[in-house]
Amino acid sequence: MKKSVFFALLATNSLIKEGSFDEIMGGNEPFNFSHAEREVQRMHSQPLNIEWSSPSGDRLTFMLPPTVYPPREDTALLLSALSQRLVHPKSSWLEIGCGSGVVSWWAATQGCEVTACDINPLAVACTRALFSKHGLKGQIFEGGPGPSVDGELSQWGGDRLYDVVVWNMPYLSSEVLDEGALGPMEEAALTDTDSSGLLQRFLLMVKEGRLLTKNGVAFLTVSSSGVGEDAEAMAWSQGLAGRTVATTTFDDGERLHVLAVWRPYADSPIHRLEETASTNDELLEKASSPGASAVAERQTGGRGRHGRVWETQPGALLASWLVANGQNFFHRTVDQLRVGEGVVRLLRRLAGDASDHVLLKWPNDVWIRPKDGQFSKAGGVLFEAVSQGKKTKVVLGLGLNTKVNPGSGWSGTHNLGIHLDAGALHTALHALVASLFEEVPGLRPMNDGHARIEAAVLHGAKKFSHLLYRGETTFVEGVETTGKLVLSGHPDGIDDPDDLEWSIL
Repeated sequence: MKKSVFFALLATNSLIKEGSFDEIMGGNEPFNFSHAEREVQRMHSQPLNIEWSSPSGDRLTFMLPPTVYPPREDTALLLSALSQRLVHPKSSWLEIGCGSGVVSWWAATQGCEVTACDINPLAVACTRALFSKHGLKGQIFEGGPGPSVDGELSQWGGDRLYDVVVWNMPYLSSEVLDEGALGPMEEAALTDTDSSGLLQRFLLMVKEGRLLTKNGVAFLTVSSSGVGEDAEAMAWSQGLAGRTVATTTFDDGERLHVLAVWRPYADSPIHRLEETASTNDELLEKASSPGASAVAERQTGGRGRHGRVWETQPGALLASWLVANGQNFFHRTVDQLRVGEGVVRLLRRLAGDASDHVLLKWPNDVWIRPKDGQFSKAGGVLFEAVSQGKKTKVVLGLGLNTKVNPGSGWSGTHNLGIHLDAGALHTALHALVASLFEEVPGLRPMNDGHARIEAAVLHGAKKFSHLLYRGETTFVEGVETTGKLVLSGHPDGIDDPDDLEWSIL
């Protein structure tokens, strides 16, 4: 686990050679003036001799000052998510929290124009020494994102935009501070004590047009012990694409993820229409750029599965996206589930959890429960395709109610306390769709997320009191990787929802 590895390193760095870790670091006492002398001793202790291998196979030996974070498993995970399509000569690079400096050193050896920063002055000195020793150019600043003086971008990141931004984000909870385990240097560098949350602060900066170039990508290491499991939805809620591109799991169950963040479909148009027969048809007939989206205030010929009428309430989100054009893309049931599961996660994020009030109903419906009512349908997902010769256009249609008329039998996002209009919801869903389907040069595609999809389907199924398959009582056991539903007594899976009858609790 990252935390235990680093704590062990701190103990090794200490001038105090005997005693337990708690004794060395002050036990469970909060850091106070009585620990100041010990902190000074630690900062003057001998540096460690570090050997490190870069992704290019180069071996690097350097001295690591005390209190500076060394390259560990999380460093390797972060670098595993990068590629030569993104890290190449002349690409502009920013590393936040550079620590020992090895990641930025490697970027500089690839020809990147490197800027790096850290709030630990010893880390800044270590990184500058590494660059100087190897004759590399780079700007290394003291500071980083935050609410105080060091939070000014001009101080720690210059006034430019970057093609690549990387940040191995602080991962320790603020509870560590109460236990007295860290001195001021580690406390500042390794714990997220920002009242807004450092990931949220970073996302807002990108949303405001800062840090990233138009087609730039940020790579952020996040932990399941912090915001890691919610990081993608946090990005979507700010209108930014967010995709997990690397993951590792430690023995104690902690997971580290590398989250890629970018501006969704930056080169594709959004068509805003007062009225259309069908947003799907609008794109199938007229669009050519993957990521193009059509949003309508009214839809006269919307449809669901098997051509059924797609009924919505006034003010609902009615939107479609061209997700493939001429590509070898064959939409399956699992693609509907992938989108539906993402919508559920996004709505939970916007509502501040609400996990018991929004669900995914297999295979393509989102249901919402008002605080004083029962679950009912709020939206749905529909893929359609047309082929011309060897080329295929695939569109994704998504309808989602906002407000609903009393007695309509429907539910909407306002029932979750989400008071966003259709335009604002489209911004977040545009980011979600890009996260799932946009092809970004040098960026790995979204993994299938089968475990997450299956968990969402099972969670949804439990909210229904009764399920009939062709007139016989059954229950949901799982989901195949193709998206077929696995029912008790039907291990081969079924893919036609018309064979099912659901009774809500």
